[in-house]
Amino acid sequence: MCGIIGILREHEQGVREAVELGMANLTHRGPDESGLCLVPFGKSVLGLGHRRLSILDLSPLGRQPMVHHPSGCQIIFNGEIYNHRALRRELEDEGESFQTRTDTEVLLAGLARHGERFLKRLEGMFAFGLFDPRGPSLLLARDPAGIKPLYVAQSSEGVVFASEIRAILATGLVERRIDRRGIAGFLAYGAVQHPLTAFSGIASLTPGSLLEIRASTCGKWMSSEPRIFWRLPPEDPSLGEADALVELRARLEAAVRDHLIADVPVGLFLSSGLDSTILAGLAVKTTPALKSFTVCFDDQPDVGEKPLAAETAQRFGLEHQELNLSSSAAKRCFQDWLAALDEPSLDGLNVYAISGAVRETGIKVALSGLGADELFGGYPSFRDVPKLNRFAKRIRPLPRRLRRGLATLAAVGRSTTVREKLRDMLESDGSARSMFLHRRRAMSNSQLRRLDVNSMNLGLGPDFLTADSLWDVECGADVKRQVSQLEFRCYQGNMLLRDADANGMAFGLEIRVPFLDQRILDLVHSLPSAIRFPQRRPGKHLLRAAFQDLLRPEILNQRKRGFTLPIGAWMRGDLRPVCEAALGALKASGLVRTEGVESVWNSFLKNPDSQIWSRALSLVVLGDFLRRTNASP
Repeated sequence: MCGIIGILREHEQGVREAVELGMANLTHRGPDESGLCLVPFGKSVLGLGHRRLSILDLSPLGRQPMVHHPSGCQIIFNGEIYNHRALRRELEDEGESFQTRTDTEVLLAGLARHGERFLKRLEGMFAFGLFDPRGPSLLLARDPAGIKPLYVAQSSEGVVFASEIRAILATGLVERRIDRRGIAGFLAYGAVQHPLTAFSGIASLTPGSLLEIRASTCGKWMSSEPRIFWRLPPEDPSLGEADALVELRARLEAAVRDHLIADVPVGLFLSSGLDSTILAGLAVKTTPALKSFTVCFDDQPDVGEKPLAAETAQRFGLEHQELNLSSSAAKRCFQDWLAALDEPSLDGLNVYAISGAVRETGIKVALSGLGADELFGGYPSFRDVPKLNRFAKRIRPLPRRLRRGLATLAAVGRSTTVREKLRDMLESDGSARSMFLHRRRAMSNSQLRRLDVNSMNLGLGPDFLTADSLWDVECGADVKRQVSQLEFRCYQGNMLLRDADANGMAFGLEIRVPFLDQRILDLVHSLPSAIRFPQRRPGKHLLRAAFQDLLRPEILNQRKRGFTLPIGAWMRGDLRPVCEAALGALKASGLVRTEGVESVWNSFLKNPDSQIWSRALSLVVLGDFLRRTNASP
């Protein structure tokens, strides 16, 4: 796990300095070592920089950029390849020899020998830049789920890529200009929507894709369009439930075993939920003295998961720690969390606080249950969206005014947030995709209009997304299958994974997600909905059935919980000066209408217990982000 940066320019002058500036802004991702090299790229020069968090082979032999001497290829790599041992044996049979125990060297040798075809053999999370002098060429690639980030800025002056946007900006080669389309997506959903970022000219590389840059005959370079090497698999109707349960068990056991491979201690985020309980039960088979952590806050109203998690740890023989954070400590985290954000996000403060607490115990790697809800139907959206879709289809022939009236009637007694969401849903095209996206929205259409944010004026669709945002979601699929794909690409991809990476790596903590192992994704996404989401069965049916031996009744019968911090109360109390200063910066920016900002903030102060606190927080986050980055609209 590391931070990477690369710069391709026509002239060598300034490249080293720019790479060093970018690396200095990635120290938190890789505090253990750094490396830098410059190589000729046709008549241009390529600079490669790396910050290392040592996880496998802690010796200096694991330093990057790493060279494959037979070919001259060099790589900078962020991530983990979990099947690297099996790949190493195959490559040795083909004549490769290795000097380290790292997965980096296996990845490098496989790419040097087999090229981009080798990507389909990988099981892991990864983002890398590979220089091949035989072209010369530069290959950039990102894992299928988008667990590891990779940002790219291209212009006639050069190419810059990095693990974080802040590193690209630090080079001074890319203008700090806000992309209003990215900000619109943030305000609509609470996270910037792929492939846009908060900055013009910087894009997020599509998960499961590669980008190739080759030297041209004129001395500069040519960049290909991104090519997809993995997409969501089609449904396989031949798979039955009995076989699916056996296969799921076998694949998840293998995934957890592989995710525990490290030359440093590995921990586990342990809650009272199904997901982390299953991971704990499988992990102790490989690592009997596994360290587990439950983090609680004294302001959290429901602390019921502490005793359940402790019972799970005792049952499996885990080396368990309860990390209790005071409200004052969590509040102090707030400004540090804002400063750590690479892009504005409505979520992630809890992950930031938890990651910091776990890293202080000396742990560098932690397993998380992230991904199970999206795969196995753990969210209310799997119930709500099909119902909304059926209702919207029935009333679709009615005039828009009448549909608006029905929405008002249906939302009597509900909050303003619910009323606005329902009205937007019933005025939309009624598709499952539209129902899902409106349900996941942080701000309604009317709220965004009050802020002077208009999707049509920005060249976005009515859902505030670009045409290629949902590149592999099946529009005509079964509704629950479609919800799973949308949760996977939207909420998980644009918010949860990005926040897990940014907030974990803020402390040099590698968060591993076994449920998003390639073997699990290929199996579960190909299962028919009747097997994955059977009627009249509780959520996560497949997990409950496949791992009955690990799940006691108290775990199976509890309601879904989550870390909930009283951020709204803090924003009205001790953090109010911080919030109002950020709102002042937002109003002064001219990015949104001042009256709209004041309307949201005043509504929050008048109705502090309503969900409007999250809308107010999104404006606070945006204002602070604009102030810190000193970016121009």
